[in-house]
Amino acid sequence: MLINIFLVLSVALVTEAAGLVCLRKGMMQVGEVATFNVKGLFAIFLKMVTNKMVVLGVFFDAVYFGLFLTLISWRELSFILPLTALGYLVSGIFAKYFLMEHISSLRWAGTLLIVAGVFLITKSAQP
Repeated sequence: MLINIFLVLSVALVTEAAGLVCLRKGMMQVGEVATFNVKGLFAIFLKMVTNKMVVLGVFFDAVYFGLFLTLISWRELSFILPLTALGYLVSGIFAKYFLMEHISSLRWAGTLLIVAGVFLITKSAQP
């Protein structure tokens, strides 16, 4: 069962990162949310729901959510949720290569610290 968890988790994390990249690209096309009046927010909302990248990002995130629901049906939330923190690493890699974002050494170090915590939680599941 543990192998199934890590297989589904891997697909989920890639799907989540792809969704985030699509959402970021789509929002770069939509533009900055700089107004908080009803008319302006509605105009931005219309741009978002008609932007293909935003819609694709929402689709990928919906798939991720379905996979996450599957995972928590198999094991305790206190085990599964920390594993999803590996998404920070996957999303960072996707941001670097698909969005060409610069990620500082300090940010990578923080991300690796999170991964180390995930490793400790994974070890706690073993007898």
